Amino acid sequence: MSHVIVVVLIGVRILSVTATSADEAYCYSLDENRTQWGHFATRTAYEVVRDSSSSRNYFEADCIPTKYWLLVRHGTRLHGTKYINFLPRSLNKLRDAILANNDSRKVICSDDLALLRHWRWDSNMTTDYEGFLTESGWNELKNLATREKTRFGALFHGPYRKDRFHFRYTNTQRTVASFRAFAEGLFGDGAYARVYAEGEPTRDTLLKPHFFCPDYDENKSKIRGPGSEQDKFMQSALFQQTIADISTRLGFPYNLTLDQIEDMWDHCRFEQAWYLPQLSPWCSVFTKEQINVLEYKEDLRYYYQSGHGYARAGDLACFTMADMMRHLGQAGGEPSIIAYFCHESIIQLFLVALGAKKDPNPLRSDNYEAMRNRQFRSSEWTPFAANVAAVRYQCNDVVSPVKIKFFLNEKVLMFDWCERGSCDWDEVQRSPGRLPESCLGGVTDRQLESQSKGRQCESRGGWKLRCKKRFGLSHRFKPSET
Repeated sequence: MSHVIVVVLIGVRILSVTATSADEAYCYSLDENRTQWGHFATRTAYEVVRDSSSSRNYFEADCIPTKYWLLVRHGTRLHGTKYINFLPRSLNKLRDAILANNDSRKVICSDDLALLRHWRWDSNMTTDYEGFLTESGWNELKNLATREKTRFGALFHGPYRKDRFHFRYTNTQRTVASFRAFAEGLFGDGAYARVYAEGEPTRDTLLKPHFFCPDYDENKSKIRGPGSEQDKFMQSALFQQTIADISTRLGFPYNLTLDQIEDMWDHCRFEQAWYLPQLSPWCSVFTKEQINVLEYKEDLRYYYQSGHGYARAGDLACFTMADMMRHLGQAGGEPSIIAYFCHESIIQLFLVALGAKKDPNPLRSDNYEAMRNRQFRSSEWTPFAANVAAVRYQCNDVVSPVKIKFFLNEKVLMFDWCERGSCDWDEVQRSPGRLPESCLGGVTDRQLESQSKGRQCESRGGWKLRCKKRFGLSHRFKPSET
């Protein structure tokens, strides 16, 4: 089974490279309901997660959409340099060993073995294209734009005008190419060449605030270290048994190392996203329950790194929140449509600031079973092409003429402060416990960036003071509760 991945070179496509039942009898190839595709953490393909229902949820009776604001992650990408350098050798050895194990006894079903037997690393996937957007990633963004244009036809109508559309991306190939794919979905093939987008400023506190926060870096190291919830989970009997079960199922008389298992897990997820709906041979080596355990391990990291488990997460998204509130708070004027092309971390931080999808109990190393139906699942929060859209509706309603709807991956977001899915504008502004009140003052991201000194978040008050005192925002500011 040989594949070729098409990557996107800033809009030009070139050739490059390119689960579960809980017992040993599971056969990935024959499974008609591969639910594990939706549990690949942040490497989950967008098509598996997005809302595929009709556009009914976007309709608001007696209202018309007048403003649109979007925060969107880049689409499916290739591996990074580190993985491209060592994965081919590691995976070739593992494949050969699994096939040899099968010679002495049947380890996995014949259909799955055939997938592995014909698998080859595509030699076109080199470090020259590390992290590049793939053709599947291009299509994720292009198709998203096409669907949004259909849903909000009155708002997106007409040809491109620079004053009506504001786009911005971070300084990576995959976000630039994602913007271009999105522009192509809105305005036609090749239209990105005449669509303007703002590049990344020197200090991108709008889309990369965590880059300028030492506390975030310190916490990031801490949550992976000894004694962290992730570390304790990896030492637990459940996780160790999972490693043993994977090893035994593949015919090894000893336990594989965690690195070996993660090599197979990582390539399974990437390869499945590249070739969906075709099958990745490396996903066949895991059962569905084993995938769930591996996903939970990753969720423990993201939860305490950029999710509700990190006390400063909501504060770090202050500038992003301020930008959204400024845009939605304007009854008229241009631009009407704003879209930012970014990465997973800011989307997770932003969702925390919104107070979205918060579990009543935190994720821990010892409550895996209790958290099977958790709200925080990185595959649902930030798959490839993850997006949060906020839409302002002008309504024929004297009491509440302005309504806001929030969408995560094209699904309506509900909150404990707005359970209907359609929020009154006053209601959005009156939610100081969820939306950091420092972000409700209508400050532009340009003002924030020009004033920012960057490294003032060592204490919890740092971001509060920068948002509150420097820009004259509400004295009622309270740090977001996470």
